Amino acid sequence: MILSVAAITALIFAAACTKEGAQGPPGKDGVDGEDGINGTDGTAVCSTCHDNSEGVETKIGQWEKSFHATSGLQFENRTTCAPCHTSQGFKEALAIDSSATLAPIEDPANINCYTCHHIHDTYTAADWALRVTEPSPFWLTGETADLGKANLCIKCHQERTSYAIPDVNNPDGIYSVTSTRFGPHYGVQGTSVSGIGFYKVGGDYMNSAHSSIEDACINCHMASAIGYATGGHTWIIEDEEEGANYNGCLSCHTAAEAEELRAELELEITDLETQLGTLLEAAGIYNPAGTSGYAVKGDYTNKVAGAFWNLMCVYSDGSGGVHNPKFIKKVLENSIASLQ
Repeated sequence: MILSVAAITALIFAAACTKEGAQGPPGKDGVDGEDGINGTDGTAVCSTCHDNSEGVETKIGQWEKSFHATSGLQFENRTTCAPCHTSQGFKEALAIDSSATLAPIEDPANINCYTCHHIHDTYTAADWALRVTEPSPFWLTGETADLGKANLCIKCHQERTSYAIPDVNNPDGIYSVTSTRFGPHYGVQGTSVSGIGFYKVGGDYMNSAHSSIEDACINCHMASAIGYATGGHTWIIEDEEEGANYNGCLSCHTAAEAEELRAELELEITDLETQLGTLLEAAGIYNPAGTSGYAVKGDYTNKVAGAFWNLMCVYSDGSGGVHNPKFIKKVLENSIASLQ
């Protein structure tokens, strides 16, 4: 039914003229209830780490300069690559005690704070704890080294399992090189400082004092930082503008002494690498101009393939011998002698 304008006007007028009655007597007061419990400040736990010390800001600034942050290699998210190239893969591989993930990692992240620490697990100071503290066997050889806090670092900084080390007990046996990338892969600092994972031809091997430094990698690479250039969470030893950070060396050397010893060692190791490279190039296994690996595919004796393996280990270690001077020097000397 549709009301007329007159009817609607009458209803509005009637409603406007309606008056309320007098207020009734007040009701009785109710019984007081118990006071509630004060709630927890929602941001209280945040200040455990995010305080005004700017410690988190400093660590992030250093990390942003690091190779972990800038490498762009997190796209290597395949099952066998993800444990060391992605943050999610690292945590998964730890959880299942494997050197590979169950599937490729989607939306892979760089190695970051969450990779190495228990960030935001409990929102307490325990979140700074390292994810790895105990030693574990190296993937390729099954041998174990205990480097203290650096046991975390060497979970990735070791040889991959793609290739077997040639048999040092059968030097004239045949080893088939099926890929130009034959070798231990990059970042073998953990096995290098431990003297593990090499083709140990000859004898007189001895680790240097650097192998027994407490917490190994961390002591030197995370020494007192110089801005965002070196040390701390940059893990960088030398910066083009700031120079080398020898703060981690000062318990045994002066900065000047460390600089001199390093320069002398690098010259010596470079010369030995050149000698060995020349012999391996003559043997046909080494292509120094390679753009996708330095090996030449083919069948070689174990002593040739083993010497090439050693050259790639020293190259991939990247320290110029500093990580384990006595051992690396002997590896190169013995490899050269085995081919002469």
